[in-house]
Amino acid sequence: MIKQLFFTSKLDFKSGWGTLTINYINEFKKKDVIVFCNKKNSAFNCEQYEILRKPLDYIKNPFLIFIDYFKIKKILTKYDNCKIYSHFPVEPYCLFLPLISNFFYSNIYYAIGTYSLELYQNYRTKFLFNLAKKNFQSIIFFSSFTRNNIEKKIKFDYTKFKETINPTIILKKIKRQKKFKKKTIVCVGEIKPRKGYHYLIEVLIKINRYYKKNFNLILIGKSNNSNYQDKLNLIVKKNCQSKNVQFLTNVGVKELKFYYQKSHLFTMLSKKIGNHFEGFGIVYLEALNFGLPIIISKESGAKDLSNIKKSIKTFNPEKIDHIAKEIIRITNNTKLMSFNYNFNILKEHNNTNKLKLNKFYKTLN
Repeated sequence: MIKQLFFTSKLDFKSGWGTLTINYINEFKKKDVIVFCNKKNSAFNCEQYEILRKPLDYIKNPFLIFIDYFKIKKILTKYDNCKIYSHFPVEPYCLFLPLISNFFYSNIYYAIGTYSLELYQNYRTKFLFNLAKKNFQSIIFFSSFTRNNIEKKIKFDYTKFKETINPTIILKKIKRQKKFKKKTIVCVGEIKPRKGYHYLIEVLIKINRYYKKNFNLILIGKSNNSNYQDKLNLIVKKNCQSKNVQFLTNVGVKELKFYYQKSHLFTMLSKKIGNHFEGFGIVYLEALNFGLPIIISKESGAKDLSNIKKSIKTFNPEKIDHIAKEIIRITNNTKLMSFNYNFNILKEHNNTNKLKLNKFYKTLN
């Protein structure tokens, strides 16, 4: 009997890790899937064990791996008669692998982004990660940008199968609504420097003050960096854009859907800062699902979407004037603003990457 064991935080759509894991699990029959997680979700009908701590706890204190190892080992012994494939879509959990690799037939590591490099930031996690990667038979890189950044610093000499496969999302039926009266740009993601909110605000200032337009900007995401938030507020105030910029921090699923539906364009002007970068950005796919045109930073894995449709432009996030002109151009173009045009980009992206994923999983047998 074959089992697919996923190490993840929680099976939900509120986090990137959760969304990714759900998408990967959907490629297998539920009866063949086991999930080791930080928190169970009864909405998903598969075997779940609430056995792991939060992913970053293991980076902060690697000693916890040895404490929790015994609980994991006890459960794994129940599956002695199974051929188990282990999956690590949440990078920090791979630190367990050196202790439990003998339970698995094959191990698949998902190189998503920042945390693959963060595992190299102290000698304890680096030591465990180096042992773990000797056991990776297969690696899925989240994007070409992710692969380039990770392979510059980490060698996977023992890994046989490597593939770049972009994330996909489950297509949702969207009820179309009338857009806001004023042209509105929306961005969704945690308020932190590498998301490039300061560039986006500068773009809005360029559009409204230099090109004499009257656009609004809605920034949706939690803010855990008060200094950065204060900096953004100061830029907005100094340039008299307080009526045009809206920060929303506690937005539920229904409310988020509302802003996607009512806005005219989505962009996130991500910027690589040290080891921190945007591995892809599932929010780009969500925006396409709502029929929104998108503009992508060249410092984001989502630039792979330009391979699907050449009309999708990528920009250096610091090229404020170029981005401002492109936003004005797109929002004046009926074809590029069409719901079906952008939704079909997502469908083609999903189909392309699902085929790649399915083919990749077949190589594991």
